[in-house]
Parts: sequence; C-alpha cells; structure tokens
Amino acid sequence: MSFDLDEALAMAEESCRRVATTNTFVSNLPTVVLPAHDQDSDVCSVCMEGFHGHVTSSSGCDRSNKRVPCGHVYHANCIASWLSYSNSCPLCRCKISLEYD
Repeated sequence: MSFDLDEALAMAEESCRRVATTNTFVSNLPTVVLPAHDQDSDVCSVCMEGFHGHVTSSSGCDRSNKRVPCGHVYHANCIASWLSYSNSCPLCRCKISLEYD
C-alpha cells in the first residue's frame, strides 16, 4: 500500500470543513437554561459533567447548554466535538443532519 499525499491533504481539508460546519450548526441550536434542580441531577452524556447554566470555563470552552433536534441537551463544545465524528445523537442515535433546511 502506498501513501498518497493528495488524498491525505484532501482528507485533512474535508475534516476542517466538517468542523467548521459543525460549529456553525451547534451555534444555531437553541440554548437551554436548565432549572437549578435539573442542573444538579442531569449531566452531559458526552463529558459526564453537570450542567451549570451558560458558563465559559477557564480554558475558554463554551459550556452553554444546547438542545439537539431530538430534544436531548449537551454542553455546546461537547456536542460540537461529538458531531464532528458522528452524525447522530449520543443518547438515542437519532440522525442529526448538519444541512440547513
């Protein structure tokens, strides 16, 4: 098997395009503020950390809560990372299209 530099570069370019599309998609999802009692009991299924309203961590990560079309809620940066690799909800596996209608 030989290494094809053009193919490797094309894959990297496609990956960058997908990340940009994913970030735009996630930024347009509804932001959710959970009631205080839900913040204590619910966790983001991607990172397994609790929800704490709209917070930017010391590392600069956006910890706002975003609702995907199937209704599940995740931290914005967590669902963006997830959707850059997969096109489904982490909990119910409902397909999530990054295309705009």
